[in-house]
Amino acid sequence: MVILYPTETLYAIGVNALDFDELQKLYTLKGRDAQKVASWLVRNIEDIQQYAEVPQKAVKIAQRFLPGSLTLVLKVKDFLSDQVVAPDYTIGFRISDDPMTEKIIDAWMEEYDAPLTCTSANVHGAPTYSVPGEILQQFGQKAQMIEEIHDDGPRKGLASTVVRVVDDEVTILREGAISEKEILDICKD
Repeated sequence: MVILYPTETLYAIGVNALDFDELQKLYTLKGRDAQKVASWLVRNIEDIQQYAEVPQKAVKIAQRFLPGSLTLVLKVKDFLSDQVVAPDYTIGFRISDDPMTEKIIDAWMEEYDAPLTCTSANVHGAPTYSVPGEILQQFGQKAQMIEEIHDDGPRKGLASTVVRVVDDEVTILREGAISEKEILDICKD
């Protein structure tokens, strides 16, 4: 099932993150290379720990900024299929503080026992719009692939800050709603 849903930043497109066939639908919809994997939305840090190695610096960052506008890229555990993770065996994890998003991920994980992808709701390389109507229009005929739409009004937040933490080495991949300085300050302590 492909869903369109709001987050605290922008709208996202979600499928079962552990289902290779669903991921292929997502990449077809977005016109995106399957090598560029989507982040996963989960409920809490315990969910992240189920799927990934969480070094101490990642714990500090997560405790300060999650839930919120942060994507934490971590090394995944060995049991995950190569088909659903990045070539370097990492995945970005999100925990949203948006009330509607929290309800969506709670229900999703209850039903599917799997994370939900959390990738921007746009055609790859195209602008990201703030309301479902404009988003669906951008996808044209492919919009029919989206089976469920959660409209909660406009979303105009800055994109999430993307931070990679592997072996306690912290790399800012994209500065967004949380500044690089804020992230690095947490890591100094």
